[in-house]
Amino acid sequence: MTDTTAHASAAPATPDTTPVEWHTVDADDRWPGRWTAHTASVHAHGRIYLIRITPGDHATYLAPGFYADIGGGYGQRWAINTRTLDEAKRRAIEDVLR
Repeated sequence: MTDTTAHASAAPATPDTTPVEWHTVDADDRWPGRWTAHTASVHAHGRIYLIRITPGDHATYLAPGFYADIGGGYGQRWAINTRTLDEAKRRAIEDVLR
């Protein structure tokens, strides 16, 4: 179940797209509507990076904070853990822009 409504973001602009548009989706189909994930597709450095932020530790949603999973194509993947959703969004964009 995907909500394609764009949400305003305080994240910095990227070289190729401004602003970054965040969307909300169910974090896990096993428990529809229980947890919300935030996703964005970011164009930077001539590539498309996919960002997905889930609550908790991404596996069980029980850990405090938010988990950002970033896929950069060519097999690149990395992840970060943060305390707040805004911090996860900011740090994910900063990592992509590096």
